[in-house]
Amino acid sequence: MKRLIVFLLALISVALLATGKLTIAVDVEPVGLDPHLVTAFASHRILENVYDGLLRFGENLQLLPNLAESYEVVDPYTIVFKIRRNVKFHDGTPLTVEDVVFSFQRILNPETKSPAAAFYQDVEYVKATDERTVEFKLKKPMASAILPNFAGVNSSIISKKFFESGKNLQLETNGTGPFYLAEYVAGNYLVLKKNPHYFIQGQPILDEIKFVFMPEELSRVAALKNKDVDMAKISEPLNVRQFPQDRFNIFKSPTLSYYLIGINTTRKPFNDPRVRNALNYAINREAIVKTVAFGEGVVAGPMHPSIKAWALQPEEFEEYKYNPAKAKELLAQAGYPKGFEFTIVTSQRYNFDKVAQVIQAQLAEIGVNVKIELVEWGIFIKRWRESDFDAFISMNSGSMEPDIQFYRHFKTGGSTNVFLFSNPRVDELLELGRSTVDVQKRKQIYDELQKLLVKESPVIFLYCQNQFFVADKSVEGFKLLPNEGLIFLRETYKK
Repeated sequence: MKRLIVFLLALISVALLATGKLTIAVDVEPVGLDPHLVTAFASHRILENVYDGLLRFGENLQLLPNLAESYEVVDPYTIVFKIRRNVKFHDGTPLTVEDVVFSFQRILNPETKSPAAAFYQDVEYVKATDERTVEFKLKKPMASAILPNFAGVNSSIISKKFFESGKNLQLETNGTGPFYLAEYVAGNYLVLKKNPHYFIQGQPILDEIKFVFMPEELSRVAALKNKDVDMAKISEPLNVRQFPQDRFNIFKSPTLSYYLIGINTTRKPFNDPRVRNALNYAINREAIVKTVAFGEGVVAGPMHPSIKAWALQPEEFEEYKYNPAKAKELLAQAGYPKGFEFTIVTSQRYNFDKVAQVIQAQLAEIGVNVKIELVEWGIFIKRWRESDFDAFISMNSGSMEPDIQFYRHFKTGGSTNVFLFSNPRVDELLELGRSTVDVQKRKQIYDELQKLLVKESPVIFLYCQNQFFVADKSVEGFKLLPNEGLIFLRETYKK
């Protein structure tokens, strides 16, 4: 009898964990829902819970099978994926190899204008070799370099039937992920509900996740304190300190994403690399980390300094040593001894406006007058896409793989090269990095590339900030990833 009672209690405990609703306050709502088109972080954070890729990231950003139950790098030119059985889209239709092939054909179609196209431009073909196997054949020996791309949101698998029925994927979703989009009230909230047929047994645990859009940080802080929400994204480290750890769970992680000044390299005076590089010397990055991030961040070069295998450390760049005199010297050489004026386009999201204000003050010391133009987030994204700026302040997602980190941003004509940057040696190094198999030779290539990017400065790399989510003590199982993914919401529960 006693054993029966213990058994029943265990069943009840599991049942309690398997139900529940979680309300999360976030700062930004999605900008589009088409996984092959979106670039905004806010869209990625939703869609990574609605769609699946062939691979996914683990807790330590290791690559794990996902829709592909297994994969094999047959040789440097060939990758073979074995697709899982019995996976269904949210509308009940089964996942097939045709959906996988169609998804990548759509990504590679120039008319789609997918930001992921640059990742796969050296794919010679993708084809189904049987009802469960998909083969990627590459033009260059870069199979290992390309693998992490298969775990990204922009490489999600969509339903061929759903797309061909005329559905607008920017407005409607149909993935295979742990949650499906149940309701979206623009400017207010979005609701994800549990996919009862998810292929990973026991996931997700929650029945429902409601994302409430609260652009103002003080509103998110108040909502969490008042128990109007269970969890909130908190950007200001000082605000995190308002939550005692005996009543709240503090989730903290470094991020691979980096703050940057993006520059339109075709506009005067920024068409002169000496002018761009002058900004490097004129900016005190440590002061920005201290002032804006309250010390919760690290100065970063082109790659996060924690990625020891590839990243050059910030101290290895002469340009990173705060040196206003050197900045003035470069401006004089370029014909601007008295400085110049330009406009930074930015938004209040992610503290971009605060970073802009610090930079405005720092550049004034070398005679450069910065005007800050604050725009609504959707307008910012539009102007970013159209390269409609002198400069902007934003944030780029980071990666453990240098090809993903650099190629689409800095290759001439790259899918996210909004800087309109073009340098023959950079192009050459990017191609060599993709096609070189030897790790030591790849390291040499990317060392040279990082030094050249800092010197040419289509982007002024600033810093990487720690990220925080704060939750009620009842929220368990959640984990933050350095790539800022929220995929562990599928393992989150309320006790």
